[in-house]
Amino acid sequence: MDLGGLTIRCAVPRDAATIAAIHTASWRDAYATLLDPSYLAGPIEDERRSLWSDRLQHPDPRRTTLLAETADATALGFGCVYRDLDPAWGSLIDNLHVVPQMRGRHIGAHLMRAVARSVEREAEMRGIHLWVFEANEAALRFYRRLGGGVVERSASQVPTSRGTPILRVFWPDVAALAA
Repeated sequence: MDLGGLTIRCAVPRDAATIAAIHTASWRDAYATLLDPSYLAGPIEDERRSLWSDRLQHPDPRRTTLLAETADATALGFGCVYRDLDPAWGSLIDNLHVVPQMRGRHIGAHLMRAVARSVEREAEMRGIHLWVFEANEAALRFYRRLGGGVVERSASQVPTSRGTPILRVFWPDVAALAA
């Protein structure tokens, strides 16, 4: 697939089902050994659709959700950030997911840079961070390649994760990530 026509735009309410499908596929692929298998096999797409419908129909002034798509409007990934969420760490990337079969094609990097640009334009605090499962080595390598540094280790509070270790990845210079 040619990604020369990749565009990134703000998500709108009609994108909720598409984002939920990407979110579900990404979780089922990347978290297959990290989250409870019965949860991943269950109705998570309905749960994600409800979450994204609510988020996109009820905007939060601190939240931006971006959707990456091809020239023919095929959705390939999304990112969601909450600006100025934490006084120490700044803005929080709450979600960053790419369709599993499209990983490795720089879509995630384009989304990360777009998220960082939105933070750079609209946030008061300069830092940006996210949480990643420690065992998600591919994601951790990706974030490190983009200049993120691990600054904290904790236990996941997601009930289906069984306390799996998570890492806070931090970028103190949003402008460098946005470039």
